[in-house]
Amino acid sequence: MKRKYFLVVLFLILAIFLSGCSGGGIVTPSISEETQIMDLINKFTIAICNFNWDLARSYCYPDSSAYLMVGQTESLVAAMPQINDVILWLTPTIYSTDITDNEAEVRVSFCMRMWYQEEYASEDSEIATMIFIKSGGEWYFYW
Repeated sequence: MKRKYFLVVLFLILAIFLSGCSGGGIVTPSISEETQIMDLINKFTIAICNFNWDLARSYCYPDSSAYLMVGQTESLVAAMPQINDVILWLTPTIYSTDITDNEAEVRVSFCMRMWYQEEYASEDSEIATMIFIKSGGEWYFYW
């Protein structure tokens, strides 16, 4: 039974990063905007690894698909009492960042490692496209 919860949590968290969209015109991003987006991905990933749902939501555009997805994942994980015994590491690999005006598409994959009691699992995601929106001079995870 413990292994079942362990695997469910592993795949739920990985699923956060597997959806994506594709877009139109591409502009070569400035270093500073690309760096801001990479920093946001790292901060969001750390918040998820720490199960800090409020912090993870703060990196999402309000009421976006990403914002709602964090809330859904929080509800699913909260229903698993063993979650306090889980250690999770997510490592993003960014392949490209394409910025057009106030929208960015980032092609990324994640390596996820999870430990629960004496069990270990590792999973690599497919390359997914994450969408970011710039609002008020700040980048936010949109989907």
